[in-house]
Amino acid sequence: MRVLVLGAGAVGGYFGGRMAEAGLDVTFLVREKKKQKLEKTGLVIKSPKGDVSIKPNLVTIDSVRDSFDVVLFTNKAYDLDEILQSNLPLKDGSIIIPLLNGFTHLEKLRSKFPNARLFGGIAHIFSTLSDEGEIHHFNDIHSLTLGHLNSEDETSGRKFFESCSSANFSTKYSNNIIIDLWYKWILITTVAGATTLFNATIGEIASTEHGASFINDLHDECVGIAKSEKIKVNTEELAQQKHFLSDKTSTWNSSMRRDMENISKIECDHIFLELIKIANKNSVLCPSLKSVMINGEIYMRSLR
Repeated sequence: MRVLVLGAGAVGGYFGGRMAEAGLDVTFLVREKKKQKLEKTGLVIKSPKGDVSIKPNLVTIDSVRDSFDVVLFTNKAYDLDEILQSNLPLKDGSIIIPLLNGFTHLEKLRSKFPNARLFGGIAHIFSTLSDEGEIHHFNDIHSLTLGHLNSEDETSGRKFFESCSSANFSTKYSNNIIIDLWYKWILITTVAGATTLFNATIGEIASTEHGASFINDLHDECVGIAKSEKIKVNTEELAQQKHFLSDKTSTWNSSMRRDMENISKIECDHIFLELIKIANKNSVLCPSLKSVMINGEIYMRSLR
């Protein structure tokens, strides 16, 4: 299978790099500036699961010509519209796996590529880009979850995961990917919301007198929004999330907070605002969620 990875950052670069390390035919679609840098330095991964240094296959949006069997969208959600305005060369029946936040991207991709096999995907990893452009992976967690949105596509999805069996990361095939995506949305909203609002780690927030209750309230609001959409959440899964969110020693941070520290754009509309829209539609109160959205909106205005 020929694999195209959109982006070569902390997520796309890591999983695409691991696939390439294992011998899969992987190409990275990147911006021209990133292409020039990677051509000089190579794609470098520093990880407790083993370091990697490869010379990646690279294309830009203007130079991509070949068709691909699998396309991984690992770009930021705010870049999706620009990407979809281009002519990505997909075959009929190509597998599309977006590793993006929220749900609005699924309808956009389905509309743009009606003949593709669209999946839901989740990347589980704690990684970041260093100032030198290296991908730094910090712990033992590095897995991809994949699940079909159309039952007819399950065989294709499992076949792709079989081709990744030699790659140095874990895989999980989900038969309930919509629910899994909601769990991810609930958790990432809580972590990103709290850490950006208070400019602190989860542990630092949880160890203050009122911080733990704020995290708990924000998480409960997100769960309530999911339930308003008739999502049947698992109490054990939510209890596990709350356990991690209440750890006063946690160094858990969010990529959104790191983006703020780097004076970069953030995905507040795609993570917070889309949830607020669902809450408003279903008459669900979410004052904590609206507070973190206000903070994100003020930050984004400061970049203009």
